[in-house]
Amino acid sequence: MQRKKCYQFILIGLLLLDIVVSILYYVWYLDRKIPANINIIENTEESFDFSLPVQCNDVASDTIKVFNNSQHGGKVKVVAGESTGSCKAELKLFGIFHYRNIKFNVVKKQKLIPSGRAAGIYVNAKGVMVLGTSSVVGKGGNSYSPSKNILQAGDYIYNVAGEEVSAIDDIEKILQTLGSGNIKMKIRRGKEKIDVKVKAIENEDGKVKIGTWLREDTEGIGTITYISPDNTYAALGHGIADADTGLLVDISAGGLYEAAVNKVIPSKRGVPGQISGSVELSDRCRIGSIISNNDSGIKGEILKSEAVNCDNKYAVPVALKQDIKKGKAYILCQLDDDVKKYEIEICNIIQNAKENKDMVIKVTDKKLLKKTGGIVQGMSGSPIVQDGRIVGAVTHVFVDEPTKGYAIFIEKMLK
Repeated sequence: MQRKKCYQFILIGLLLLDIVVSILYYVWYLDRKIPANINIIENTEESFDFSLPVQCNDVASDTIKVFNNSQHGGKVKVVAGESTGSCKAELKLFGIFHYRNIKFNVVKKQKLIPSGRAAGIYVNAKGVMVLGTSSVVGKGGNSYSPSKNILQAGDYIYNVAGEEVSAIDDIEKILQTLGSGNIKMKIRRGKEKIDVKVKAIENEDGKVKIGTWLREDTEGIGTITYISPDNTYAALGHGIADADTGLLVDISAGGLYEAAVNKVIPSKRGVPGQISGSVELSDRCRIGSIISNNDSGIKGEILKSEAVNCDNKYAVPVALKQDIKKGKAYILCQLDDDVKKYEIEICNIIQNAKENKDMVIKVTDKKLLKKTGGIVQGMSGSPIVQDGRIVGAVTHVFVDEPTKGYAIFIEKMLK
């Protein structure tokens, strides 16, 4: 009898676990199916069929109207006015249970010039970035860790002993001038500004050290995604992050430079390839500025339009995420002297994706596969065009399957 009860408890437990797993899967499925934000072009109408048992409450404002387009739910109609604006509408499962609020945004119709041009990238950080801390051997042979638990990876030192600093040399000069002892510093940790004291140590060579690894600039090669009619641009599709800490670099200034592609090292399973090129960091080769660096890439202004083809006759409409479909598309990228077009497939479209992994793409072009093995480092930012509209940009390669990778929606890059 006791054994029978034990079996009953086990079966009930398994049933409850199955129910919980089913609910969690359904919530996950809904999250991938229904976007939290939807853009719609001004003075247009659109219908959205979520093909799910959901209903939306009717909302009306001066710029936008949202209402159910079906008695059975799942269909929502949106009418955009003649000016930009936004509103929130509540989505309910079976018309009863709150699921989420969807934000509808009315945006202007835009055209962009897809680029695909390789460019050298150089950025200066706002202050000097701390990569980590280390020990210092003092004159007496003792080991000290003066910055441990005071400075941490990702901090930016912008003031030492009352003097503004922007380079490692600035810090070194101040330390050697002041000598050993407590030194006041101002650092930026995320959005917070903090005052700290670090005890500088004179090492065996007579140099004053604070036991930190520092970095002041970053450089590399990437791809320009688009150029807008006002000569601004966006590139990469992902932010510039420090190679050691993985944190986004907080930039003070930067430049975009002409790049010559010398060689392409193909990707292999488990080993991403890369575009290898040469960049001259001189004023005569500077083609643009860099004014921002965020999760969707870098942005700035084109200063030398003849180097990147800014002719508006090549501009194409922007596709919103609801316009994108699975299937054939192509990318533009530079693997030698010129930008060329290569065929790809959009395999999956992910709503509400974190970071910049909105689409899964696959390289299908035989020439590109022969040359690169798929996606390689340096192709980040390569624009994706489908049905005559720019839809996004390449962002990541699947290391274990380099013919595939992730891409970002173009509407995210426009924010």
